[in-house]
Amino acid sequence: MEKVFGYVRVSTETQAEKGYGKDVQQNAIKDYCKAKGLKLVETFKDLGVSGALIERDGLTELLAALSESGVKKVVVMNTSRLWREDTAKVLIKRDLQKVNANIVSFEQKDYNIYSKEPNDFLVNGMMELLDQYDRLSINKKLAKGRRQKARSGLKACGNAPIGYKWQHEGVDKPLVVTDEEKAPIVNTNFKSYLELKSIGKVQRYLQEKGYKTQQGKEFSTMAIGNILINRFYLGEVKHSDLNVKGQHEPLINKITFGSTIPTEKKQS
Repeated sequence: MEKVFGYVRVSTETQAEKGYGKDVQQNAIKDYCKAKGLKLVETFKDLGVSGALIERDGLTELLAALSESGVKKVVVMNTSRLWREDTAKVLIKRDLQKVNANIVSFEQKDYNIYSKEPNDFLVNGMMELLDQYDRLSINKKLAKGRRQKARSGLKACGNAPIGYKWQHEGVDKPLVVTDEEKAPIVNTNFKSYLELKSIGKVQRYLQEKGYKTQQGKEFSTMAIGNILINRFYLGEVKHSDLNVKGQHEPLINKITFGSTIPTEKKQS
């Protein structure tokens, strides 16, 4: 037996409308499901709410249940219970399609939110714009969050540089801490360059010692050069135009760092 959800909405304007009262809708949905051999799992309700509004408790609960339960059909007396204007229609259809759900409206035979309508081109265009807006909004919020973390001296995201690692357990939010196993490799990079004054020689020395990168590969000259100019090892955090004192422990002091910046990097 196929499982379905029911949805009932009665607005302040339609409470007195003949045939659309709460009990009338609920009973009609029950009778329809019984006649069609459908199992009515739950009926969600919005009482005294306009169909032009998107923010409705019952509708929100319905959409959440559809995404979590595996139920893929919503039985309504009429689609006017779900929406009363095109804007609401576009947004609600969009949310239903995201979870591969459909509507059964027993006052509108063979209604299907996936069927083509004359205004489909406009509706699809609006939905694409909404999706794009969502992506931009999310990216903007993420960027703002990363910048805020950087302001407070925390690494915003991404892989931790060799010598550090992300700590997730025992903390409220993930943070970068010293990797005691890999930190000596960083110190060796700086110390050996200070002595040898050649990235090529440092590379050969690291190979002899058997040191590997975070990915388990041998150090390239570029990887070594990037370590030598990475101010994160000084205890600083850089994000876009921000460069602030970090909350992580420095691995290198300023004197050593300044003395080991490769000549070509100083000139660039």
